[in-house]
Amino acid sequence: MKKLLILAVAAIAALSCTEKKAGYTVTVNTEDESFTSFILTNRDKENPIADTVAVVDKKAVFKGSVEGFDIRSIMGVKEGEEPVNITRFFLENAEYTISFTPDGNHYHAEIVSNGPIQMEKDSLEKLVEAAYGDTDMDGLYQEYMAGDNKLKDSIWAIVQPLLEKGQEVEKEYYANNPLSVLTMEELYSAIRYSQIDLDSSKKVYERFAAVPEFANTTLMKNMKKEVEKREALSPGHQAPDFTLNDPDGNPVTFSEVYPKNKVTMIDFWASWCGPCRRFNPTLIQIYAKYNKKGFGIIGVSLDSEKDKWVEAIKKDKLVWQHVSDLQYWNSEAGKLYNISSIPQSYFVDSEGKILLASPSEEQIESFLEEYLK
Repeated sequence: MKKLLILAVAAIAALSCTEKKAGYTVTVNTEDESFTSFILTNRDKENPIADTVAVVDKKAVFKGSVEGFDIRSIMGVKEGEEPVNITRFFLENAEYTISFTPDGNHYHAEIVSNGPIQMEKDSLEKLVEAAYGDTDMDGLYQEYMAGDNKLKDSIWAIVQPLLEKGQEVEKEYYANNPLSVLTMEELYSAIRYSQIDLDSSKKVYERFAAVPEFANTTLMKNMKKEVEKREALSPGHQAPDFTLNDPDGNPVTFSEVYPKNKVTMIDFWASWCGPCRRFNPTLIQIYAKYNKKGFGIIGVSLDSEKDKWVEAIKKDKLVWQHVSDLQYWNSEAGKLYNISSIPQSYFVDSEGKILLASPSEEQIESFLEEYLK
């Protein structure tokens, strides 16, 4: 851990000491001649950056510069096919060589770099892998995805304690390196996926905003956006209105739904979401218990196929109102409520004021018990 602490300090120092005229070189090597080009992209829909370079002599070379650091992905392009993701890494003004081999439906990439942050990430990953011992985690993952429920249960019994060991290594690193870029990325993810509350999110943002070297980085800007979005969707604020169609094609406007209840839950879910489907029996019990006391639900599905959406409603016996624009993660309501993972929910009063944002499953019934007593 001392080694990683030194690397974390070195990474921050490198950001402040790197000359602004310095640039990066990213060389992507491939033995697969079906790749015609590669894309270096931030995969950001709001502020996209994408540089495409053709393959020449089995390689593509990207040159440019970045302020501080950024998180980029390499995507491969084959004639007539959608680009495929190869790897994701920290881009600094440094040298990178990326080589990769197919691994099932994925690619296993090897990154050689003198970029301090990427070197730090590699060191942490090696420590996590050491916690797994000789277990072939990738092989078990492939078996898990292809196996039946019984096989999945037996594999999970092996994998779960190993994953917990790896998580402990990561937690120790984050605790020992509170201002590391890797810690920053981890906490940004926790904010984005509502794994920590708004007050904690603000404190995290303030901590990293106090580091001058982070000020103009994309990760810092994205963290600020996420905190602002969470703030706008926090209790006391007016819930964004939306109009989506029900399964019969009839438009349903949210602001015409919540006046009918003392409290209304917006349940973001999908037929393909395992955790959503597993929670549905519990949600049915909660609805039955509190519906006559003034509790209503509107289910907003992030499905893309109507048949599967309707089938799931019927199979799970979900008797409340349902709507969807069948746009998957591009759901308009999902964007309004900053949904980046499901299941997720919001609770509003009869005037549309947010009462509870992104509660855990355990918090839902205790909240209703208190609010509707």
